[in-house]
Amino acid sequence: MARFQLTAPANEYIQPADKRHFKQRPQRASAVMLPLIDVDNSAHILLCKRPMFLNHHPGEICLPGGKHELSDANLRHTALRELSEELNIAPSNVTVIGQLGDYSTLTGFTITPFVGVLAPDTHWHADQNEVAASFLLPVSALADVNNWQPLPFHRFGKTITLQGFSTPYGLLWGATASIIKNFTKQLAIPV
Repeated sequence: MARFQLTAPANEYIQPADKRHFKQRPQRASAVMLPLIDVDNSAHILLCKRPMFLNHHPGEICLPGGKHELSDANLRHTALRELSEELNIAPSNVTVIGQLGDYSTLTGFTITPFVGVLAPDTHWHADQNEVAASFLLPVSALADVNNWQPLPFHRFGKTITLQGFSTPYGLLWGATASIIKNFTKQLAIPV
């Protein structure tokens, strides 16, 4: 992980779809943690697959995170709390090294992503009420544009093309994919 660095946050981050095409509503604050861990001198991101029984985004690949609660001191606390709730990783095992640009979703959330490095001896155990599976993907594979595929779809009479990444647990796409792509664009050196 010693080879891994972030550049200063870029002003360019993935913008959501053109907001003129859907009704404006108040955005709800949420936060995610992009957890990094070193595996054999290679940076990996820890991801989750949501259970199929959930009402919202069932079976989707995601970063640990969720809605800001009144008891959270700030959004960084939200991301750390959710990481602990979903994967049983204590905040003491995470060194938060940065924050990426906010991402607004079509479902009414503003997601604030934090980047955290997990201690080398970190173990996790998924809470089965929130996470069906957890898995690692190498940052080097996620940073390779050839590993991503275009996903065109129609919304509000307009074709929008997102990018998707195939994982052993399903397709990584949507807000999570955009956050990860934004992160990999900001890497100071090849991984």
